[in-house]
Amino acid sequence: MKRLTRHAATLTAATGLLTTATLLAPPAATAADELKLSGYDVVAAPRSLPRFYPVVESGTTFSGKVVIAVGTKPMTDPAGAGAGLPAGYRLNPNHCDLATGYTGVFVCEGSIYTVPDAVVPADAADTTLYWGFKYMSGSGDLATAVKEARSAASLPADGRRGTGKVTVKSRAHALLNTIAFDTPAVPDGGTVRQQLRVHANDAGRLTLRFDRADGQLYANLAVRISDLTTGPGATCEIRYETLPDNLLTNLACELEPGDHVIGYALTGTAGQYAQKLHALTRYDIYDLGYWDESDVKLASAPFAVQGRTILPSHGLIARNTAGTLVDYSGTRSATAPLSGPYKIGTGWQTYNALTALSPYKQGNHYWADQKPSARTRGLGDVVARDASGTLWYYDRQLVREKPFAARVRVGGGWNVYDRIDGAGDLNRDGYVDLLARDKTGVLWLYKGTGSFTGARFKARVRIGGGWGAYDRLAGGADLSGDGRADLLARDRAGVLWLYKGTGDATRPYAGRTQIGGGWQGYDHLVVTGDLTDDGKADAVARDRSGVLWLYKGTGKATGTFTGRTRIGGGWNTYNHLF
Repeated sequence: MKRLTRHAATLTAATGLLTTATLLAPPAATAADELKLSGYDVVAAPRSLPRFYPVVESGTTFSGKVVIAVGTKPMTDPAGAGAGLPAGYRLNPNHCDLATGYTGVFVCEGSIYTVPDAVVPADAADTTLYWGFKYMSGSGDLATAVKEARSAASLPADGRRGTGKVTVKSRAHALLNTIAFDTPAVPDGGTVRQQLRVHANDAGRLTLRFDRADGQLYANLAVRISDLTTGPGATCEIRYETLPDNLLTNLACELEPGDHVIGYALTGTAGQYAQKLHALTRYDIYDLGYWDESDVKLASAPFAVQGRTILPSHGLIARNTAGTLVDYSGTRSATAPLSGPYKIGTGWQTYNALTALSPYKQGNHYWADQKPSARTRGLGDVVARDASGTLWYYDRQLVREKPFAARVRVGGGWNVYDRIDGAGDLNRDGYVDLLARDKTGVLWLYKGTGSFTGARFKARVRIGGGWGAYDRLAGGADLSGDGRADLLARDRAGVLWLYKGTGDATRPYAGRTQIGGGWQGYDHLVVTGDLTDDGKADAVARDRSGVLWLYKGTGKATGTFTGRTRIGGGWNTYNHLF
């Protein structure tokens, strides 16, 4: 009897243990074309589909039939003791016939690509299934072949007769295989040794990979695994040296039963970002599994990769003339601060005013989608006014390719304002606020409520008059380095002014400070937050030829920006940036 090479746990009825393409329709037989078949043993998981069919060892002529007997006892009784399968198992003849008058007997004929199998129940206990086979010529006697198949374990295997065995191991059995993790922190630019302590109740295949722990900001990270150590009964190899990547296996081992200690080194990159990682293992004891659900999956507690603090990356949203909204994600690079565009919605041409209440920025990484909640506050909620004067609110959410939830109606009458601009959190209560300027030049503050089900804003508060002197307003972030949201205002002569936030909703801005002249060359101005990964808010401005410029923030009220840096051209395809 032959033991097949171990298979991955994802084998299915379509890809099972047998290469059935070798069971060919017969050409003319020759003396050298002797058909030889053999049985095999497998370990099967709950919900898997073990097959009962021999392997073709040699020969291509297949002009007869294969008689297969299946039961719960070894194939030593020609009368068929234990014939059939336990309750809860479902036999699938597939392209074979159930032999009339017999229990658990199949007759298979011809060139076939699906063979008899059984569905192991999800709650299966530890069980052993046995099967025997007999190759019968086209004119052979079925009763004789059935007796030989049922007693094949007590007869010599001759290439036309043999046996196989399916050992079903329950989920509880699989969980007897355990792993403990020793995962100290990875130093910034240094090396640490970690180890896995494995109790292998069964022989199996261990894989190890790493991924980021949930609920933290994402940044690129490259840690390397090396210097593998093992003991007797363990054969291991490093498959992929760099981590983390939740799709790649870093380490794979074949383990014999027993206790094992598998050690490895992790080396950090100097200057890396600080993150939390998990070590993720799978232990597979099966030749036949059910998709990827059969393995024992375990995860370590989060461990630290030490380094510099990750700051949220900030980006930019643009609307083109067709009304398509696109996302330019932040890269944290001063030389190329934006990547994209990534399409995130259509139909936005219906709005004549559109603003983010605070800079559009990265949220914490979560395995599951995050609908609007406390976790998504301050990430760049958007308000939009349509032609009828109705204001709509779009909550940020952390859903792939859908950064905004379905719109919520704020109310009507907003066409009395000629400007609507995001203010950030002006009074530092944790909720983002809105500025609106009426057509007489009075600026109003709408404080955010933070509600996801009720009114989004409180009643308006008058900030003051005279704001009609400005043709551009841009705010939402702290430009002066004092932790309060500030505001930029450009007058009609092209002079840019900074209004420092006070943190007081009754008097949200201090007196203005001149930044400089010459800003009339820009038709868009956006305070983006930190594009350059230095912890200071930046701004972008588009000139009238369509070139976008980065103004890197200094975090100071005087000398608020360093000199401009060209981001790129072609931005005049957009009619709005925010």
